[in-house]
Amino acid sequence: MIKRMIILIVMGLTLSSCQLFTEAIKDNINRVEQERERKEARKKDAYAAAGNPEYEAGVELAIKDISKRSVNKRVEFGEITLLIPENTKLNPKHGNIVDEKTGYGIALAIKRDNGCTPGVFYTKKIKNDKYIFLYYNDMNKDLDAIAQKIIKANGFSKNCK
Repeated sequence: MIKRMIILIVMGLTLSSCQLFTEAIKDNINRVEQERERKEARKKDAYAAAGNPEYEAGVELAIKDISKRSVNKRVEFGEITLLIPENTKLNPKHGNIVDEKTGYGIALAIKRDNGCTPGVFYTKKIKNDKYIFLYYNDMNKDLDAIAQKIIKANGFSKNCK
């Protein structure tokens, strides 16, 4: 009788621990994927290149140089044409702006999405429930200068119009 009770308890513990194992495996898979995304974002032409010590100084110089340029280069972004600073391009993988002279990516990204979150980012409506978002860090004054030029040239707004 005691043997059967002990076997039942051990079996119950074994079966209940399976969920812990699957959660641990899922957690590790998510952690690996986040690390892969972080590495990808810190490449030279990506939006987080400034976070990579290898590129930090070059990115800052590129941002200062881009902030002095006029916004007159036309690029196709899905169904719409946008104006971005001259001698730059959009990184198709991340949606951020890349300096063509140096190859450095800056932390100013343009992305498409369904729906709109008013007041969070600068937006531009393309069609019904189709919007373009402009993401950037407005605490960096040179980056803010670039973004403000793009916002004015393309008609972005803080609300969902």
